[in-house]
Amino acid sequence: MKGDVHMRIVRDLFALLRIDHWTKNIFIFAALLFSQKLYERQPLLISVTAFFAFCFVASSIYIINDIHDAHLDRLHPKKSCRPIAAGRVSRALALVTAAIFFTGGMVIGAMVQPSFFTILLSYFVLNLFYTYMGKKLVIIDAFCIAAGFVLRVVGGALAISVQPSGWIMMTTFFLALFLGFGKRRNEMLAPSETESLQRKTPIRYDAEYANHILISCGTISLLSYALYTRDPSVIQRIGTPTLIYTVPLVAYGFFRYVYLLWTGGNGDPTDLILHDWSMLIDITLWVVAVVLLIYI
Repeated sequence: MKGDVHMRIVRDLFALLRIDHWTKNIFIFAALLFSQKLYERQPLLISVTAFFAFCFVASSIYIINDIHDAHLDRLHPKKSCRPIAAGRVSRALALVTAAIFFTGGMVIGAMVQPSFFTILLSYFVLNLFYTYMGKKLVIIDAFCIAAGFVLRVVGGALAISVQPSGWIMMTTFFLALFLGFGKRRNEMLAPSETESLQRKTPIRYDAEYANHILISCGTISLLSYALYTRDPSVIQRIGTPTLIYTVPLVAYGFFRYVYLLWTGGNGDPTDLILHDWSMLIDITLWVVAVVLLIYI
């Protein structure tokens, strides 16, 4: 009986960490992939270390967010099942867990290099702002999320001493806006979530407005990636002009995401990517294609 209680506590603590959302941190590997250092042992190990540093700090933010929003999450049909909102994990235990993961992540970040540590700390501060204020500000909420993804890309580049490409940063920024507004759009349209969302934040996104922003951000992100593949300096650096052939795969990913949104998906990029086979296959094919074109 006592062992069952301990197992339940461990499961709840793992749920607090939101390990499935660690997939967002794969953006750290963008610089490694496009810098032709994927097969080099040292940069690969550094990138993996940087990845886990971001994961630990991100988990600490998720816990802080759940503590801050616990009283509101109890009004939500799904979020009310989260460990803190449901009362299965105490506020004190959650704070200790957040402190441990934040400290661990920052220590690991400091081991990578000082510039990466600065990016990691900036990411933490940005998300604190988002938790306590940013999520209540129209448009700013989405910009905070997008900036977080850009920091992942920049952090991954600085970790292996690579200058991040302006095209990649712009592509990432507008891609994150595209995904963020997609999620917000469907939150506003879902009947079961509208009331709890309105209680949680004063933001009022009109669905038609969100549609326009969604299309604009998706178009800019796709064009930015296409222009990146045709940039003369990029072609010279990677030694091939064939990266343009991966654009259809990227376009399919955008169109598939929009299709899932319009046919009832919840808008959460993590859920859609992990539970839609077409998205998983498309992303896998894109990674394989990039590796083959750049390295083979």
